[in-house]
Amino acid sequence: MFNMAIVEDEELERRALRSIIERNADDIRIVGEAKNGSEAVKLLESERIDVMLLDIRIPRPNGLELLQMVRERHLATKVLIVTAYDYFDIMQAAIQYKADGFLLKPVRADALLDGVRDCLALPAPDKSQQSLHLVPTMDVAEDEADDEAGTAEEIRSLVERRAYRDCLRFVRMRLESIYAHKDVAPRHEVLDLAEILTDLLEEMGRKLSLPMARQVDELESQRLDVRSQYKVQELLCQIIDVLFDPGQEQGGAAGERIETVLHFIERNLSKGVTLEEAAEFAHVSPCYLSRLFRKKMNTTFISYLKGQRIERAKVLLQNSDLPISNVSLDLSYADANYFCKAFKKEVGVSPSEYRQQFQKARVG
Repeated sequence: MFNMAIVEDEELERRALRSIIERNADDIRIVGEAKNGSEAVKLLESERIDVMLLDIRIPRPNGLELLQMVRERHLATKVLIVTAYDYFDIMQAAIQYKADGFLLKPVRADALLDGVRDCLALPAPDKSQQSLHLVPTMDVAEDEADDEAGTAEEIRSLVERRAYRDCLRFVRMRLESIYAHKDVAPRHEVLDLAEILTDLLEEMGRKLSLPMARQVDELESQRLDVRSQYKVQELLCQIIDVLFDPGQEQGGAAGERIETVLHFIERNLSKGVTLEEAAEFAHVSPCYLSRLFRKKMNTTFISYLKGQRIERAKVLLQNSDLPISNVSLDLSYADANYFCKAFKKEVGVSPSEYRQQFQKARVG
């Protein structure tokens, strides 16, 4: 009997995958489901899992990060990637981390069953390297110095190649891996990672702002337990921003970056835009973009986005007969009532009243 885990953030997708397996594979037992990376890590720590169906776009840690963690800890788990995104860079990264197979959504029953069978038929890893728990082994502890040197070299290489997103992803995955060790205090490893970044800054002749330098110094006196994980991650991401764009808030590059973000917002108003997505597109951290946006645009990212959506709504109301519900959906408002309230708060009248006023003015 083989054990399977399904890691997918969409409940309907999880149900569909479970149903196909349970109806067609008597020798496979589903021992758990997870809707995000954290739940998946707990499953890996508590169960022997022979094959994992893994969606790339699960919340933190994401599918690629989880795959890397599985490989770093030499687990025997076969990983079958399930994704709706047929992107070359995603596939390339998944291949790099040695995924055992790929399936594109919507997944057909026969493709799923064939993919799972192909995964299970692959040779098992060396037994001496298997571990059912995501905790450091003695060998890992003995090789800690080598790991630190390897991490430093990888980050240095990414900086030299100007591979911002890859560097950000690498540091995030390294941090997720550190905090995944529930039985080991991550404090010294976090400090080592911060030191690698600050040493590289010094090596390249770049300096942190005084507030950021103070934050780094304060890490020494903090507990750095799991509750501090995302605060630490944001600080490390800000250091990476300095590695890639030192002192550019005053120069033309910052203005070009804001222009890039403005174009991104304009192109994606109908899809919904978040600060995190815009930051990723501009190759900076959300915190850096938020500060830069306020400085260059004299407003917040959220306020600007809200204003652009309202302006787009005005154009649609003026130049089309679309129902109000369609206008709200076109601007990625899930609730038409919420759209009407937001519109009235900004404009002073409801969308229907605005349309009527405009039509009267045009006739008059």
